[in-house]
Amino acid sequence: MIIDFHSHILPRVDHGSMSIEESVSQIRLIGKRTDRIVATSHFYPNTHNPDEFISRVDRAAEALKSATAEIGAPEMYIGAEVLLCEALDRLEGVERLCIRGTRCMLIEMPNVGAWSERLISTVESLMDKDITVVLAHIDRYIKAYEDGVDRMLAMGAKAQINASSLASFLSRRRLEPYLESGAVWALGSDLHRIDEGAYRDFASLERKIGKELYSDIMKKSERLLEGAIIL
Repeated sequence: MIIDFHSHILPRVDHGSMSIEESVSQIRLIGKRTDRIVATSHFYPNTHNPDEFISRVDRAAEALKSATAEIGAPEMYIGAEVLLCEALDRLEGVERLCIRGTRCMLIEMPNVGAWSERLISTVESLMDKDITVVLAHIDRYIKAYEDGVDRMLAMGAKAQINASSLASFLSRRRLEPYLESGAVWALGSDLHRIDEGAYRDFASLERKIGKELYSDIMKKSERLLEGAIIL
């Protein structure tokens, strides 16, 4: 089972796919190299209303489902890449931003000068609500925010890594402690546009990190998707 846990394939929802035609081309690019893909459109609490966001996602998802019905698309699931802000846990309906049918939420950390205690506490509060927090692309954070990442993982958050950061030997070495500790539960292409390079990186992950580790991570991703609703 090959699961791409992080992608931007829904048309005109964020700065990923700009049209239904581009989304179809993305699905063709993915082809038979992926069994399941999670559409994780960006959700920004400071600009998005959950009801309006979910409505827009639903319309885009139905359009993509219809357009790909005849081309052998992978199983598709709907989630969001939710930008963390202080008190996100108190946002009404925040649970609706989880992957549909689960209590699993992909969280993007902000690119700020420092992560405050209140920000990290918000992650803990989300988990207290029985939400499984998956930290999106920790590979982007560990250089500047390693202590914060480690604290959230120690709290019980899971890690997701982008395939592009495992493409080179040096970046893999930097991420080895997280891979070997079992902290990584998901891998993703983070596909935004029709990016052949991003999908080559994703398709080569088993060879890059080894069959045993790759299989273990995919099994963990399956667990995160238990009960998830197929588009």
